[in-house]
Amino acid sequence: MTFIYLFLSLMQQATPEITLSKNQWNQLPETHFRHATDGHQATQTTLVKLKYDDDYLYIDFECQHNPFWKENTYKQHNTEMWNQEVFELFIAEGEATPTRYLELEINSNNALFVGWIDNPTKETPQKLTFVPYENAGIKHGVKASGETWSGKMQIPWTLLGGKKDTYRLNFYRIVSRQSHSNSDWKCTPADCDFTCWSPSMSGATPRFHRPDAFGTLHLK
Repeated sequence: MTFIYLFLSLMQQATPEITLSKNQWNQLPETHFRHATDGHQATQTTLVKLKYDDDYLYIDFECQHNPFWKENTYKQHNTEMWNQEVFELFIAEGEATPTRYLELEINSNNALFVGWIDNPTKETPQKLTFVPYENAGIKHGVKASGETWSGKMQIPWTLLGGKKDTYRLNFYRIVSRQSHSNSDWKCTPADCDFTCWSPSMSGATPRFHRPDAFGTLHLK
């Protein structure tokens, strides 16, 4: 049992890094996210690429093997979109593990969630401060075909307090494994996968808000 806990701890500490050069796209080498609970590779393909310029951070993503994306019923910005299928980014400036970070979510209906998370324990968020949609300044769009939906986010550096050299960040994807008959359905571990670029290693219950697991983004 001690060996298992040590193994999981080492996995959690080995967070990924990515370096961007100005105006050049860089695709994440990982094509499959990992389950938040134990770090096992997810079956679905998730592709993410990034670039930046003086004004924006650009995120393009593609969520494959997602047959139930049409069942997403959240269409309003800054709602509880995490209850259904969604793509997410958590990001904060600096190299240290953040206790405050920006949470961005986008779904297949092109609804956007923008809010600052205060998480002093690095385990359980204590406060959410919404950024009104009209003030966020994020340019975004989605498209879908077959079992794939994809999207783009153009995030102004001003939203993050100005462009810095280093950020801590993580990407997430929630994907349903079955069809839902009710419009107010909510994802649970029994019927949805909760996956991360850098797995949060949260044990029996999937949790994303564990910033120690955030990867690192360097801007050249």
